[in-house]
Amino acid sequence: MEDWHIIVNIVSLIINVSLVYFAVRLLWIFRGGIMGRPWRFIASGVLALAVSSTIFSLHYFLNLGSVGHSIGGLIMMIGGLLLLIGMYLQYKSWAVHS
Repeated sequence: MEDWHIIVNIVSLIINVSLVYFAVRLLWIFRGGIMGRPWRFIASGVLALAVSSTIFSLHYFLNLGSVGHSIGGLIMMIGGLLLLIGMYLQYKSWAVHS
């Protein structure tokens, strides 16, 4: 594996840990409030995207094969869907209806 692949994957893992940390913190902050439901979806989506990105990064380190790639893609799709639902709910909360 090339040096720049290793550097990119290590930076990606650090970013993923940060994403998980802040997603959990935001989920805790918005829990039970008006924005609790949209942020539950958004935080879950961010968590799923961070997990899938971690799987892709570990794919290079551990040679997981096509199974790891497929699982990472599926989790990424679920995370994107959760983010989309959360953003839509957030939009509905803030949109001014005329």
